[in-house]
Amino acid sequence: MLRSRLMNEGSEAIARWLEEKRRTDRVWAVVICVLALGCGAVAFLLTSVLIYTLVHIVSGAFSGAFVHSAIFSGLVALGLTTWSYVRIMKRRRHALDLELDPMGFWIFKDLYSVGPRLLLEGLHQVRCCAQLGELNVAACARALTYLAGKNAAVSRDELIAHCAQVPWERLKEQLLLLDGVLFLGEEGSRVTLMEPFRLLLRSMLPQQQTAGKRREPTRPRPEPPPDAVPMNEPEKLSAYEILGLSPLASFVEIRTAYRKRVKACHPDLFAGMDEQARALAERWTKALNAAYATLNPRQRGARRGPARER
Repeated sequence: MLRSRLMNEGSEAIARWLEEKRRTDRVWAVVICVLALGCGAVAFLLTSVLIYTLVHIVSGAFSGAFVHSAIFSGLVALGLTTWSYVRIMKRRRHALDLELDPMGFWIFKDLYSVGPRLLLEGLHQVRCCAQLGELNVAACARALTYLAGKNAAVSRDELIAHCAQVPWERLKEQLLLLDGVLFLGEEGSRVTLMEPFRLLLRSMLPQQQTAGKRREPTRPRPEPPPDAVPMNEPEKLSAYEILGLSPLASFVEIRTAYRKRVKACHPDLFAGMDEQARALAERWTKALNAAYATLNPRQRGARRGPARER
């Protein structure tokens, strides 16, 4: 009974923190969405005006009144701009263009793709805002409380037993929205927390819960499975595992996951903790940087470049 009551108190504390985090993240998502979509729309209009001017000048060489009309030039400009934006957005959603032509035209392509990138980011923030609005705070807080009390990864069935009111696929989808949750294995069958995130959650738990654990008699613990990786050794995780991604993830997903994970290990989050916690956060940050460098196609291409020259 005492353990259940302390677990509920810890879950309520984490739920309050999670609710506040959700509100803050939604506000930021709305702000970024408005700015990105607004700037993207301005870039779209400027591009349309530029193309309209070029089409109107070229069509002036023809004698036909219809070809030289402003309506015709405007429709052609809007059609070309829409077609080019959709093409760039589809390509950038899945891969990164690494071709740097010697004539320097890639600079103009990058400048032209600013508008599509802004629109993509705005749409991404719309989706994030919707997902955060559907977040089951109580179920996620209960799962985080249980994971924070474990020093190793737990199985999917073990976590479901503590969150029976939520289906596994739904729980996994919502936990993936949080920065410090890791799904290990090919199918994400084991769940754990990044160690800095675990320490942050443990700081929210009641002091009585820690004291109660200390008064409990020591019991023999089962041996961990051979493939269990200590969470204080992030270097032993694969690049995809530490970023919480599948091997089929696109570069956009890799970059987004990297930014979220690094934010969870920011030194400001551990300013009030001991030196060991800050050192562990720095160690995770270095491991995340190494994983991103491994999966970043730009850096892979840069490493292959000198090898070709030899």
